[in-house]
Amino acid sequence: MALNITNLNAAGRRTIFESLLKEHAIVPVSVEGIPETFYMASEDLELAEACGLGKNWKKRCEFLAPLDNLLWDRNLIRMIFDFDYKWEIYTPVEKRKYGHYVLPILYGDRLIGRIEAPYDRKEKQLNVKNIWYEPGVRKSAEMQRALNGAVERLAEFNRGEVSGS
Repeated sequence: MALNITNLNAAGRRTIFESLLKEHAIVPVSVEGIPETFYMASEDLELAEACGLGKNWKKRCEFLAPLDNLLWDRNLIRMIFDFDYKWEIYTPVEKRKYGHYVLPILYGDRLIGRIEAPYDRKEKQLNVKNIWYEPGVRKSAEMQRALNGAVERLAEFNRGEVSGS
């Protein structure tokens, strides 16, 4: 569903949101522990409720691209996921904490860490250089299988193989 709220100032967005609320195209959503109100498409409400009840919920692992719109608002990511993210591609090497192109790792409903996995086009290989887990993440065999699957999918997406496999 396109909400048509791009390139608007705050007053314009507020008007659009009021209109969408009146039309029941969106509904307000609250997140426990966060005072701000969020909104979602009404058509996704049934799915969200099912996920909240644990129905149709299958944990999976995905890597988020640095410019994924989920990562645009770093303060929001910090509030919801307790995850501090910065794309370090323009950070001088000596000031980088992780790497120039490190991808956040989403596992289930948590951002559990970061992965540095550059793709070597010449060799057609994805090289997993490093994985940093967030404090408190408990690794499990299930998590490792999901992470391995995500690495394999990333290599396949690039039409290559995982280095060493």
